[in-house]
Amino acid sequence: MKTNEYIKPTNWSTALTEQGGIIRFNSSAEVKDNGATGAETFVEILTEGLDDYFNGGDWEAAAEDAIPCEFRPKGTEPTTQQIMLMQDRSVEFDPRKSIYDDSTFEKGEAVAGDFLFCEATPHAALFSFRQTFFDHHMIAGFTANGMGQMAEKMLKDFELSCGATIAKILTSAASTETKALTGLSKNPRERAEDIIDGLTMNINQAVGTSLSDFVLLIPAKEVAGFERAAQRAGLSDVEELLGCGTQFYSGEDLGIFMLPKDMASLSFRQDGDGDVWQIHATRNANAAAWDVEIIGVADVMAQAKVQLKLANPADPAEKLQVELVDFPMVTRVTLGE
Repeated sequence: MKTNEYIKPTNWSTALTEQGGIIRFNSSAEVKDNGATGAETFVEILTEGLDDYFNGGDWEAAAEDAIPCEFRPKGTEPTTQQIMLMQDRSVEFDPRKSIYDDSTFEKGEAVAGDFLFCEATPHAALFSFRQTFFDHHMIAGFTANGMGQMAEKMLKDFELSCGATIAKILTSAASTETKALTGLSKNPRERAEDIIDGLTMNINQAVGTSLSDFVLLIPAKEVAGFERAAQRAGLSDVEELLGCGTQFYSGEDLGIFMLPKDMASLSFRQDGDGDVWQIHATRNANAAAWDVEIIGVADVMAQAKVQLKLANPADPAEKLQVELVDFPMVTRVTLGE
């Protein structure tokens, strides 16, 4: 063969090297016979599948089953939620001067029957996940089943990462109150039962009366213990054991967050095309690879506020002064030893 006269073999052909080795490759843009090679082909099929799942309706249905969600058009604000309080609650707020005299108020009472408003927290959640696919990883080809397994693992890791982002926001939210559980057993089954008892004893009665009224955001390291307890109890999964919805998060253990289903939610932002998630595939020439990234933005609707009516110290029956203050709605239960 003369210089510059090399002809690339056809699809699924073999080429004999000067060293006597055989290279089998595919130059097609499609997966054939349940197998293919080439990072570009792999990334194209993967991104199409991810876009179809995230923006085709399947993900939205799954998200709404997990926790109340809102999918709002581009340029609009999150919808403020409101609910009537079930019982009286004491609420702390910043000290201030009364209009009547120099008395300083530090506490007030939210009366049953008053409306509780839920707004977005000061910090929104940017969900981002990126994976690099090197050309040499795909040199031996791939199958449809192998791609399915990889995509499923990616989605699980992405879900845990998103949960960690929400947990960090809730930790610093003004409407999050913290309770501590200590003396937990080291036995997985008994530890799970101790945690369930602790959650039950720390239910915020103003926004729910049982665990079924909440969605629990749980650190991933507790999953195995809850599953073991469910198996010992003859139940099929963790949600059946707890009697409520569950979501898990990875990373640092920040405790278990009890989110009231009637109030707390996520408000996802859509782009101009109505898509919640952006799927990007970028060629990284320096690394001879492709970067696949999933990006989405949501506002965490967990900033609860209530209006308090303050009485005139000279005439307690006169309540003209009104103050809007933060209300403890989300309960964060930290897990000690």
